[in-house]
Amino acid sequence: MKPLDTQTIRDIVQFEKLSKCSVVDSIYDGDTLYFLVRSKNIYDVIGKDGANIKRISAKVGKNLKVYLYSNDLNRFLSNVFQRKVKRYEVYDEDGLKKIRLYVPTKDKRFIVGQKGNNIKIMGEFLKRQFSITKIDIVELR
Repeated sequence: MKPLDTQTIRDIVQFEKLSKCSVVDSIYDGDTLYFLVRSKNIYDVIGKDGANIKRISAKVGKNLKVYLYSNDLNRFLSNVFQRKVKRYEVYDEDGLKKIRLYVPTKDKRFIVGQKGNNIKIMGEFLKRQFSITKIDIVELR
């Protein structure tokens, strides 16, 4: 895992103070700041109609996306992909840990995201948290 830069650490500290939850990991893609958080209730962090996140986003000065962390891969995938992944397989190939996600065709756009942003960010989180180096998406028809 690459070390966090000073600005990312500042953003994490500010987010933790404002949200009252602990950050497990964070990625900034130049447009949006993504957080994996530990919280008993993610909806307390987000707030009604996203009010808390909007307030924190304004103070941080960046777009925010927040996902509930779990050290259980099944729950983690459910949290970040909002149950759109119907099943998955983790396998080893050439000594590398990889994952195959089975997704209904209608939900593939959500999983991949505009310009591949969602899958790129989730791939980085999976690499950091679960040592998964590659994601394959299989469409279910």
